[in-house]
Amino acid sequence: MELALENNKVEFFSSIKELPFTRFNDFNRFVMMDAEIGGTIQDFDKVVIRINEFLVKDLKEEATKELLNLRLIVNNILNGTNYRGLAFACLIKKMNGKEVHDVSLDNLNKILTTLSGSGMTIGNVTDKVDELKKK
Repeated sequence: MELALENNKVEFFSSIKELPFTRFNDFNRFVMMDAEIGGTIQDFDKVVIRINEFLVKDLKEEATKELLNLRLIVNNILNGTNYRGLAFACLIKKMNGKEVHDVSLDNLNKILTTLSGSGMTIGNVTDKVDELKKK
């Protein structure tokens, strides 16, 4: 599977089953963090709504837990952390013909910055993660 952008050609693993073991763990961690915590304004809104629902039902312990999640979301937004994007970068096998072995946070973020500058959209990221997550 490939994605051709302005100045970059990206080849993906065809299934998450092909991921090296530690990369598979990273991918799953990022997908789980995206689902459970998130890092977008939409995620922020969902948590605020849940907090309100808990408070209306007098479920203070649940509301307190959600407040901690809200704090993490705000931190992610302010730091530019996008777990779905990091999961996407874990799926890249080759970039411009060179194998990607370095899946450190720093390198994954560099990859995302490079691809974003070449026209990659959030739609590319979401579609690829959702597609390969099912395989």
